[in-house]
Amino acid sequence: MADFFEDGDVFDFGEPQEQEVQETSTDAPIQDDELVYEDSDFDTIEEPSNDSDYVSDLLKAKGLDRNRIQIYDENGDLQEVKFDDLSDEEKVMILGGDAPDERSLFSDDELNAINYLRQNGISLADFAQIQRQAAIDEYLAGQPKQTDIDSYSDEEVIAYDFIQRFGDEMTDEEIDAEIERLKLDQDSFNKRVSLLRNTYKAQEMDALKALEEQDQQRRQADEQNFINTYYNAASGFNDIQGVTLDNNDKDELLSFVLDKDAANRTAFARAMDDPNNVLRMAWFLLHGEEVFDATTDYYKAEIAKARSS
Repeated sequence: MADFFEDGDVFDFGEPQEQEVQETSTDAPIQDDELVYEDSDFDTIEEPSNDSDYVSDLLKAKGLDRNRIQIYDENGDLQEVKFDDLSDEEKVMILGGDAPDERSLFSDDELNAINYLRQNGISLADFAQIQRQAAIDEYLAGQPKQTDIDSYSDEEVIAYDFIQRFGDEMTDEEIDAEIERLKLDQDSFNKRVSLLRNTYKAQEMDALKALEEQDQQRRQADEQNFINTYYNAASGFNDIQGVTLDNNDKDELLSFVLDKDAANRTAFARAMDDPNNVLRMAWFLLHGEEVFDATTDYYKAEIAKARSS
């Protein structure tokens, strides 16, 4: 490439020319086409608005209060904090996420309790009653059962033993005399009473246990007979006024009538707590068949009329 300048070249641009600078007064208005700006005009210019208003609007749209944001702390406890006190990451998560789900307001234990109530179809009052009864049953189960022998005095324990062993062979006077003789050796008497009391108490406990088992077996048999009665009825329950019922329909009906919740109650029993349901059921029992028949006859007549025309 050719050089534009060579060594030794001298360039003379002449003497520098001074340019006259025209001073302008700061008090005079500055002309810019047809617009004129005065110093006072800049007093009315507003500062840029704070984005906090937009944040508040976004939070309101999500149903949140800027000063009352609910979050869980490290211990899993629900607490309220101000939005401005959150970290940038937490702010972004809240602003960028969907509207808060009501489930987020509950802990896992609370959600499990709510689901338990819904799945078993019981109210909070029913659940509280179940817990109270469970506490009572647990307390009673831990208490030693009282037997008749527990209420006997020492002398009555000895007398009871004589009656059990000899019956009518010993008179009351003979029993009293034998008791007084035994009491002459108080230590021996006390040991005899303790041994007899424990022996007869064990016998009573065994008898009570046998009665409880028999009662439980009887109740289980009654419940099974009750269930069998409905299953036998369902086997022949194939239609309702011309509406055919399949096995799924029958299972649904049997579940509604027989399946029990945590409170040992069926859905049918819960439904009967509502007087309106009782009245509706009574109406269907009184007039349902008649209405079904009338409706069926009407549509049959309409179908026949349509076919003949």
